[in-house]
Amino acid sequence: MDKCIRIGLAFLIGGVVGSVEIPSPLRAKAQSIEQSAGAAQGEPEGKVEGFEAKEAGTAAAAIESGPIASSDSRGEALSDWIDSRGENAWGTPPESCDDLTFARRAYLDLVGRVPSVSEIRDYRELGENRREQLVDELIFGEGPRRDAYIRLLASSLARQWRQVLLPPGTTTIGTPETLESWLRDAFSQNRPFDEIMRDLITLQSPQDGGGYYQLVGATPENYAGNLSRVMLGVRIDCAQCHDHPFTDWKQEDFWGLAAFYGDLQNVGVGADASRSTSRGTITHEGTTYTAKFLWEDDTLDAPARTPRVRLATWLTSKDNPNFAATAVNRFWQLLVGRGLYADVENLDLADEQERAFLDEFGQRFAAEGFDVHRLVAGIVKSDWYAAQAMAPSESLDSFQRDLKVISPEQVFDSLEQSLHLPISRIDPTAPRWTGVRDQMVNRLGEAIGASPEDYASGIPQALMMMNGRVTSEAISLESSRLLRAVVESPFFDETARIETLYLAVLTRQPSDEEKESLAEYLDKKSTPESRRKAFGEILWALLNSPEFVLCR
Repeated sequence: MDKCIRIGLAFLIGGVVGSVEIPSPLRAKAQSIEQSAGAAQGEPEGKVEGFEAKEAGTAAAAIESGPIASSDSRGEALSDWIDSRGENAWGTPPESCDDLTFARRAYLDLVGRVPSVSEIRDYRELGENRREQLVDELIFGEGPRRDAYIRLLASSLARQWRQVLLPPGTTTIGTPETLESWLRDAFSQNRPFDEIMRDLITLQSPQDGGGYYQLVGATPENYAGNLSRVMLGVRIDCAQCHDHPFTDWKQEDFWGLAAFYGDLQNVGVGADASRSTSRGTITHEGTTYTAKFLWEDDTLDAPARTPRVRLATWLTSKDNPNFAATAVNRFWQLLVGRGLYADVENLDLADEQERAFLDEFGQRFAAEGFDVHRLVAGIVKSDWYAAQAMAPSESLDSFQRDLKVISPEQVFDSLEQSLHLPISRIDPTAPRWTGVRDQMVNRLGEAIGASPEDYASGIPQALMMMNGRVTSEAISLESSRLLRAVVESPFFDETARIETLYLAVLTRQPSDEEKESLAEYLDKKSTPESRRKAFGEILWALLNSPEFVLCR
């Protein structure tokens, strides 16, 4: 099919972008992605091979009540608390999204891909509490797909936190897959969050903790800056060469933190690199600094403990005002799109009012033993997570539920699910094992946004979808498993075929307007064979709509 005709069909299915599923104030943003991608079609580009691409009383009372009882092992009480505290902070929650939008959102956020048509049908057959039941299935494995969901949840969490630890643009030494694999093992066991972070603090060699020390440059100063950013929400890097110009951080604060790692070897750095031969000190430009916490005196009377063990005890303590709050803020950002305090890596700049909700939430997370699964379930079961996406707001004091662009890995895994791509290791055509997935992830990763609400990756995703070999094969009746199953099914009429394609790709039913437009398009096909091929063109348009790469 001629490329111009395909693009025209994508615009014909205008309801894919402008339907009730996406609020109208956001159409311009989605359409700008579409228009930019379409315009770029006329520009020369090298061939891209194989693209796959939730009233519990006041907040204070909730905290004073102490740890949640064991009956809340699935996060219900936490969800109730979030709803109540959110109303206190923001007022009445926005209108909830519909059931299929919730399902797509939950599958993408929790297991990293869109749901299959059979999973959608199973979800619809659940009772009135289908959303809560779905969350329990995806997080706690309460259902027939237990092993698969537990594995996928761990992989999804590991991928998200690997990007937190190694944000886009980080120059790494080594392969990030070692860190992601280490995180995946930790999340699959649902290890308490403070324990996972403690391992990154107390490492004894550069290879510990998934090789994180080496990945971020293998110098004490790089590692200290990253730990402060990731675990405390404090960017102290500017104090490396001089006192911070906008905050109270001093140069001795930065190097005092770096001194905890002064004995670790520097890998691949020059002769001027900071180093020390003893634990707890570091020398930089002729000045020797002694290990010190960023705030509070080092009053831990445990001389037998090594400096890094003392640092881990202080940093991950329930009494640390930033550790649990930063963790909760990051999980909220990953799931909802914007942090409870939007500037997640500059929490030290927030005033008392801006931190109130976040600090209370963090105290609760700590009191519950830093249980990651319970935290995620509580957020996803809350009314705020289920809110409809809304137009972007400049106010940092109001609740925000923005559209999120899905990650490169989510694009591929969703394509793999939607198109029924082969996944066996012994299948020579399985793109997961032939390097196609890595190629696509690397290419899309070049433009990935710094946060879930960043749209920087929209245009490259659209371009690769239009030009990719797998997308081309997906519209072929000879090679596409999805298309053959839909077109050749004797139980489907044309309306059912269109609805199945929409469910498989966009996790929703087509609107009446879309049905009418597509029916008119099919009626223009004069022969049975051209009508059959037209379903490939419809599938191509759905895969190339901005909606496919959005978590709405």
